[in-house]
Amino acid sequence: MNEMGPTEEKTPEKKKGIFINFLTGFIRIRGVMNWLAISFFGFLLGISSLDITRYIIPLLFFAISTFFILAFTFSINNYYDVDTDRENPRRITLNAMASGKISKQTGMLLNIIFIVIPLILSLFYTPEVFLFCAFLIIWMWIYSALPLRLKGRPGLDILWHFIALLALVLWGSFIAGTISLINILVAVSFGVFGCFAQIDNHIQDYPFDKASGSKTFVVWIGLHKATIALQISFILYLLSLIPLIVLFSLYSSFTILIVCAGIVLSLIIIKIKKNTGTPALYHIINIFGWSVYISCLLYHLSSLL
Repeated sequence: MNEMGPTEEKTPEKKKGIFINFLTGFIRIRGVMNWLAISFFGFLLGISSLDITRYIIPLLFFAISTFFILAFTFSINNYYDVDTDRENPRRITLNAMASGKISKQTGMLLNIIFIVIPLILSLFYTPEVFLFCAFLIIWMWIYSALPLRLKGRPGLDILWHFIALLALVLWGSFIAGTISLINILVAVSFGVFGCFAQIDNHIQDYPFDKASGSKTFVVWIGLHKATIALQISFILYLLSLIPLIVLFSLYSSFTILIVCAGIVLSLIIIKIKKNTGTPALYHIINIFGWSVYISCLLYHLSSLL
């Protein structure tokens, strides 16, 4: 006899709520898609032909494997940060295990699934792809998991983000079939962006990390020095764009126009949003930086014509 009452049944609304919690509070779908877009950019830079039919299988493999690798990246971070995220109002909504909406046992099971799927798929690809996939999974794991937990090792946590984003760009290019100078320079630039973004993230979490005893880079060097480090990482990011501009963005009047439009739009957005509290540095990175990347992509695609 079914003893479940009507209020305990999984109605469509409840199932939808569980799914939303899974996306937003377990794998952090926004972060997954942002990083997936960066890796996909590397994929586009790695194609050597405009014949789309050649890339149906590589693209399908890339999309599935990269999604699960990144889902694991964010979910394993949530798994090991349950206790500290419970005390951080900015983080608890991003961690369904900290808020009690998903159990840790379920979280561990899902993490195992996220690991197994890309590894099995890569076994049917090439040995080199399998090794690269295994490296990505291990690198994503050691950021959050004990005993290494690079997240809790000041300085190494920033270096981790540099290597993670650099590797994701090269991963996309590797799956597409080509890694050349443009791929490497773009990967380095995204790696520097990762350092900037992580320092800024630590600055935002500084009061809670310090109170909870978390050993982040910003807690280690102090808020004032961290602000200086953020500015230095921004300068390094701009420097990383210079080779891309000189070698690729100046290729044609159209690519030059895109970069110039990025500069102008950045200045306009900074002026419009100067009182919103969002740092001007972010507007420059998000608009000007991507205008450079897009100009590089157009250079690459035009070279295939």
